[in-house]
Amino acid sequence: MCVVRVNPMIDLRKIGEECVWPSHFKPVGYDDLHVEDFASWWGRNGEKLKHLPEALAEQWIFRHWHDSVASFIPIEDLQCREENWPAIDFVSKVGTVRGNEPLDPKHDFDVFSGRKTGEKLLTAKAMDSGRWDYPVVVLETPEGFIDCIGVHIQAKYFLVEGHKRRRYLNALLERGASIADQSVFVLCSPSLL
Repeated sequence: MCVVRVNPMIDLRKIGEECVWPSHFKPVGYDDLHVEDFASWWGRNGEKLKHLPEALAEQWIFRHWHDSVASFIPIEDLQCREENWPAIDFVSKVGTVRGNEPLDPKHDFDVFSGRKTGEKLLTAKAMDSGRWDYPVVVLETPEGFIDCIGVHIQAKYFLVEGHKRRRYLNALLERGASIADQSVFVLCSPSLL
């Protein structure tokens, strides 16, 4: 658990304006169609990121770079632990940049399962085995956070990576599916709290 300072509220009203990650973490070719592979990137950056799980670095920092809604989180002092959560916790205890974003389970099920598109999306295919292929990523926000329009969201966690998975998981739960506990990377950023 993170040590919380006096003003623990993360304010997302200026989200997306600045990526605080050092430029040397940017994947070569990120702005082109020819991005380096993860193994090359990890070979250059793995030592600097040894305090984080490799799977987290690949799925979040490498894959999304400055396009991540959470590129405002300093990496240097970031702490991470992996937990297993009941599926409902991922839907009920986690807020997004848009706060308590409304979910549309019927629409989401139709889209992700392929009913609307004719092809099952990767998000749904990964869940066919009962667990996600990568843990979803959340940031601890003990006192909640201010969402992008200035509303105080009283959620203990902010969703960093896994927005589509959250939507599909909610759709499955609404349909009465029995879902196994899911792996979650829980981040703590002492410099933000």
